[in-house]
Amino acid sequence: MMNNPFSSKQFVKIWLKHFNNSKPARVFDCIDNVEFIKKGFLSYYVNVGENLSKGMHYSINKNGSDFNNKTFLIYDVPTYFDIKEHISSSKLKVKKIFQYHGFLMNLDEFESAETYINSRFSGKNRREFRSNQRRLETCFNIRYEFFHKQINKKLYKTLFNQFHELLVNRFSEKQTDYHHLGSSKWNYYSELVYVLLNEGMASLLVIYKDESPIGITLNFHEDDILFEAITVFDPDYYKFSIGKSSIIKLLEWCFENNVKISDFSKGDFEYKHKWANVKYDFNYHILYDSGSIIAVIKANLLQGYFKFKNTLRKNNVNNVYRKMRFLSNSSGRKSKKEKLDFKIEKIDDVTVGHDYEPISYNRSDTAFLKKFVYTFLFANPQPESEIEVFKHNELKSYIIKGPSKAQKITFS
Repeated sequence: MMNNPFSSKQFVKIWLKHFNNSKPARVFDCIDNVEFIKKGFLSYYVNVGENLSKGMHYSINKNGSDFNNKTFLIYDVPTYFDIKEHISSSKLKVKKIFQYHGFLMNLDEFESAETYINSRFSGKNRREFRSNQRRLETCFNIRYEFFHKQINKKLYKTLFNQFHELLVNRFSEKQTDYHHLGSSKWNYYSELVYVLLNEGMASLLVIYKDESPIGITLNFHEDDILFEAITVFDPDYYKFSIGKSSIIKLLEWCFENNVKISDFSKGDFEYKHKWANVKYDFNYHILYDSGSIIAVIKANLLQGYFKFKNTLRKNNVNNVYRKMRFLSNSSGRKSKKEKLDFKIEKIDDVTVGHDYEPISYNRSDTAFLKKFVYTFLFANPQPESEIEVFKHNELKSYIIKGPSKAQKITFS
């Protein structure tokens, strides 16, 4: 049995504390390596962690007989896990319901991050990756930190607060609700990740600009598998494609630490299609006593419910729902960014007139200028320290100026 972080003692303890009032879970002889709680008006049993795992292992114990009249639900079982769930002589049967596609990078046959990237991307793409990373490191004081197996508690608290802030800003910009940001789930993650990180079952990849994170990826670890759980980047740096740099850094870490699979997990996004070399299914497994009419009815009802949810997902209802939740949430409305109409002009003469005065773009009231400054830097790679920003005394006009080039931004 693999060392699955989502069935570890610490995971179970912390999840039960946050979502089950610390009431104990149940263990059944018939199903190994999973603990359960009783759920819903149907009185079925669901795995501890529910859908907050990135992949559940389990196996059927042919000598177990305590499944009589019972129905079990196990969330998120990837098809690439070697699950031995079927015993023909047993009355304990399983229904598998597809819910999501998953994507992973199988690194087993590759010698290095470079050889894997070469297998997925053209020379033009690879030159673009290197160019974007050079630009990022030319313009800013960048460092990459991988926290795994040990982190100071004070540093962790600061970092996780910054993680939360980045996520809030990112999903405010996207105008969509992100369920992990609810207080109950975030408090759970805050406690869980610190414990699992120090036990080697979680990690944080952080891209720092000076002392501020501009990209953070939360991962979980199981033997030679890395699960990418939550990732976020400061959208002001979007031109630099730091998401791609993050994937490359994760790949390099995987090869340095003999990790064979880097799993992007659920979620069908274009970048996963490009980077992954394996596409798999996430299924929900419903196990039930086939000799019990009640258990069979419960299993069929659960199967119908999750098939219906998948149909809604295919028709994009979930995305509409998340946007509606965001707009109906008071904090979401407050964080909604005003759409700015603007015009950008190149300036041949970098001399700034007396009707402009120098300003800082790091204040809260001028922070909207950051993305313009960083886009200018991307087009004209140079240290950020060489950039000056000026504001017109009367008009909504700004000048971004480097040693040899400048541009004017006018807002209407």
